[in-house]
Amino acid sequence: MKYFIKNKNYIYILFLIIICFIMYWLNMSEYTFIDTDETKFVSIAKDMLNRSDWLNLKLNGENWFEYPPLIFWIINFSCFIFGKITLETVRMPISVISLFTVIMFFLAIRSILTKTYALIISLIFSVSLGILIFSRLATNDMLFVANAMLAVLSSNIILFTKKNKTLYWIFVYIFSSLAFLTGGLFGLILPISCITAVYIFSGNLKEIFKIKNIIIGIFIISLITLPWHILMTYKHGINFIKEYLAIYNFTKYTGLKECFKVLLIFLTGFLPWSFSFLWLIGSRVKIIYNSIISYFKENSQEKLNEKWKKLNRKEKFLSINTIIFFTSLIISILWGSKFTFLILFLMFPSSCIAGIYWYDYMIKKSHAKSIFFATLIPNLILIVCSLLGLFGHNFINQMIMQDLNKLLIPLIIIFFAIPVVGIFAVILKGRKAAFCSNIILMFSLSLVLTPGFFNIMTVNSGENDLITFADYANQDKAELTAFIPSKKYSITYYYDNIVKFHNNNDFQWLKKYLIENPQAYVITEIKTLWDIEDNKIPYMLLDSGKRYCLIQYMPYEIKKLEETKEPDITIL
Repeated sequence: MKYFIKNKNYIYILFLIIICFIMYWLNMSEYTFIDTDETKFVSIAKDMLNRSDWLNLKLNGENWFEYPPLIFWIINFSCFIFGKITLETVRMPISVISLFTVIMFFLAIRSILTKTYALIISLIFSVSLGILIFSRLATNDMLFVANAMLAVLSSNIILFTKKNKTLYWIFVYIFSSLAFLTGGLFGLILPISCITAVYIFSGNLKEIFKIKNIIIGIFIISLITLPWHILMTYKHGINFIKEYLAIYNFTKYTGLKECFKVLLIFLTGFLPWSFSFLWLIGSRVKIIYNSIISYFKENSQEKLNEKWKKLNRKEKFLSINTIIFFTSLIISILWGSKFTFLILFLMFPSSCIAGIYWYDYMIKKSHAKSIFFATLIPNLILIVCSLLGLFGHNFINQMIMQDLNKLLIPLIIIFFAIPVVGIFAVILKGRKAAFCSNIILMFSLSLVLTPGFFNIMTVNSGENDLITFADYANQDKAELTAFIPSKKYSITYYYDNIVKFHNNNDFQWLKKYLIENPQAYVITEIKTLWDIEDNKIPYMLLDSGKRYCLIQYMPYEIKKLEETKEPDITIL
């Protein structure tokens, strides 16, 4: 026991490493790349590696200026180290970064509050559904969250310490620069906005504008971010500036149009803590409102700093994370649901806020009513879902149900047994058991169901069809065209050449293309075949999958037969 108490930090870190390893790494090679974002990033990384061009980003043979190159450098560094491009070598860097972020999160909170607070908050963050899913995918989302989060955490520590402030400001600028190289302008906009808001409300704004800090910041940010941007501007000129800065950063501003969608994605991604977070943040609405009103009435930095000094460490921590949450929420809503990494970032301050209340519930035995209902409602929903799963064949599409059958028994056990334990724990006031039931639920889902769910998603989305058809085209060295509603980059990744994408609403174009390119293979949706037949397009079916089919020009016409005659084929 004395050893445990003495080495609690190391034991907690080891525990987090084991949890994250199992949730983020295990079975990562048992499901294919997920369309469209993961296959998009992997296709760009593969092209960069094949061309040995570490500056220019190309997707399907065209320049791609949507995001900076840091994610592709990291993926390719992993592939270079292991000597091959595989599911594991591409996804492993993101899993490692996620694990590193959780450990740094723990250490940062530990420097502000206690070890137990740090463990609870880190566990809430690490097992949240959104973090769990994107830590398993080779996209830039978790890389952005890691860098932006560590930049903000470094700035938060400055408010709680008198030592090494310059060192922490260096960390702020380094991680902000890396976030810039991951998510473009948002890499600076998000952390700087959060940091500025926190320092304004704490009365410490002058700390940001110290000459020494400004000089160090300009030097570090310029050193890390400018070389690539200067080289790309030199090579591509105005096209790079216009597309990279304007199209992919500012013109995708959505205002309040996607407010509900952003909130829905966030609450889904923050499961199983969403209900408790909503309940608890709702109890702070009045405090938050009064704080804002107070700021506008007495916006003198001196007065705000005096109020800040009167708060204890826990109140300060709760206040700054509330400010970070609402600042990042506003930015997420204004730019909409397309930027998933902005929504994922919300889970960092949300974990801090929820963790404070869960700690008080377990250790100080407060917030019993809030936690009771916030635990009871979602667990009852899971129990109902598990019971409905027993009769799923009656109301779920049979093709989907066929895939779900493999997961049905573990799904029912997990969604029934663990929520029942959680409900009994909260009723019988087993406070730690109620918290642990959420951890065990997400741990079980990751261990047992994650690969299965990803596979069901890829099968029913038709991605496996696309992979198969790309392989056929490679084997036959055929030109490949996708006559589908949107670009599916799994074709780009698995096909060895450039794919021609064409929206499936112009059947005259398809007819002309097939006649002019009789050897080409065309991928189209199965439901589009009826329209193809109505438009009298000469095709023959090469293969058919769950959602897509592969067709080619048919150079002959089959005439109508009498029952007693052999087929009469006329060569066109």
